[in-house]
Amino acid sequence: MKTQVFLIDYENVQPDVLPALALEDVLVLVFVGPQQSKLPFALVDGMQKLGSKAEYVRVAQAGKDALDMHLAFHLGRLCCQMPEAYFHVIAKDRDYDPLLEHINKPLKRAAKWGNLNDVPMLQRFQANTLPEQVQATVRWLKERPKNRPSTQKKLANTLTKAVFAERLDEATIHEVMAQLEKRKLLTIEGQKVHYGGDLEVVGV
Repeated sequence: MKTQVFLIDYENVQPDVLPALALEDVLVLVFVGPQQSKLPFALVDGMQKLGSKAEYVRVAQAGKDALDMHLAFHLGRLCCQMPEAYFHVIAKDRDYDPLLEHINKPLKRAAKWGNLNDVPMLQRFQANTLPEQVQATVRWLKERPKNRPSTQKKLANTLTKAVFAERLDEATIHEVMAQLEKRKLLTIEGQKVHYGGDLEVVGV
């Protein structure tokens, strides 16, 4: 799995960083404004648990878009230093959108989210109940309408390794698939998988 880099505009969004603890290969940068003299214990505790995989970036002087400029600088720096990584900007500010559009040409390698919990990958890692696991699988399939596993074996292997990072056992994976079939989101004929319903019918 690619290194997942999270750059958090803490003036703009104050998320709990604990979901990032689920990822093995991760880097978290929290950008703190000059007026933010106190940080909540949950954030400090989560960052401490991440150890060397976490870093604070303090913006020393106030100014229009000062924190945005710091975040953009570090995003560009890390894009050069970590060409294989995927970058998540956690912010509600739309000023980042043109920069991300530029970074994503020709290959998509960055995205912006309003909250850390909105990141699909983290949602999958936190899916503990069967309904959550089914929902995470549906979202994953919707994200790739032209690149879905075409057989039952491929789908089970992909869910096990790529979607849930081997957190779920074989029985749970098959129960997730059974729920998808029950909801008519897919049908299995022999080994062949056909997608339909809300997923739309797509030839794979």
